[in-house]
Amino acid sequence: MPADPKAAADANPNTELEWMKAARIVAEIPYPPVSAWEFNQLKTEAAVRERLQDATVYIIAQRPILWFDRVRAEGGDVKFEINDGHGPPVKGIIDPLRLGLFEPGEPMLLECGFHRDAEEAPPPWDRAGSIKLLDRDQRLRAWWSPQKLLFEALAHDLKVPFAGDPERFMEFEIHYIGKAYDQSLWERLAAHRRFLEILINEKVRGVDHSQPSLEITIFALEVVHLEELAGVRDGPDAAAPDPPHLNIFRHPDDPADPRWQAFRRRWAHPHDAAVTTEFEAALIDLFKPEHNKIQVKKYPKIAGGLHALGYSDTLLRLRNCPYIFRTEAGGAPLEGADPGDGW
Repeated sequence: MPADPKAAADANPNTELEWMKAARIVAEIPYPPVSAWEFNQLKTEAAVRERLQDATVYIIAQRPILWFDRVRAEGGDVKFEINDGHGPPVKGIIDPLRLGLFEPGEPMLLECGFHRDAEEAPPPWDRAGSIKLLDRDQRLRAWWSPQKLLFEALAHDLKVPFAGDPERFMEFEIHYIGKAYDQSLWERLAAHRRFLEILINEKVRGVDHSQPSLEITIFALEVVHLEELAGVRDGPDAAAPDPPHLNIFRHPDDPADPRWQAFRRRWAHPHDAAVTTEFEAALIDLFKPEHNKIQVKKYPKIAGGLHALGYSDTLLRLRNCPYIFRTEAGGAPLEGADPGDGW
């Protein structure tokens, strides 16, 4: 990503300087990624829809399905393994008391959900799609799919210890990047032709099942901040022509100058349509997903984006992202990013 513009050095207030103004889009993943199968189950849940109501960009990706093995209650804890059939399982322990889900001595019921009909059997349970904790009145206190549990543990510091390498489950192949600015993400995906094509045409990556809907995964992205970074251009001789992809502004460093005032005012806000358009286009340009039939050919000079508003450059930061995204065309450009600091 480009560097931030440099702040102006001390200069004669009447000297015209060359300025640049960049926008940094700061986004977050507001809800754990869900499989297409889970999407169909959760689309009527009001609490989930509320958490995703401000998400305007989404990623459709895929990896082998994860499941829970050897799920059982022992000494008040819930013990389990996470598996994908491609390597050693990762063991974990959920302590309901430590997580504040139950009081000491309070009865807890443990249930599992399954992607297919499962015979009634005593624990430990294998091939479970979810873990559910209920109180004595059968009210749900908490539930996790493997991906939901990994996201909350790795991105939000949920106190669940693991034995093994949970990060090996965090790599996804991106198929499509889209936006849902003018309608809810749920409405957009429910009627999305490209989404249906991916479900129909993509081959299963995992083992022991034949349902792509268990592997196709939806990541929702929400823009939470738009930072403006203004500074003096650190560039070539003044006689050199401006680079074709940069907007350069020339005015003195004088707050009384109308050009300075226009340059310093805020040009966009996080939830503006131009920010969503820019965010989507930047991600498509970065990854070049196969199912994005219309590629971004002239990024950053796109219609309706931040460059059209005058910004010289755009930077991206995705916080709370413990994932490695890749495509065949774009490789894995975000591999090694710090999930705490973003990329």
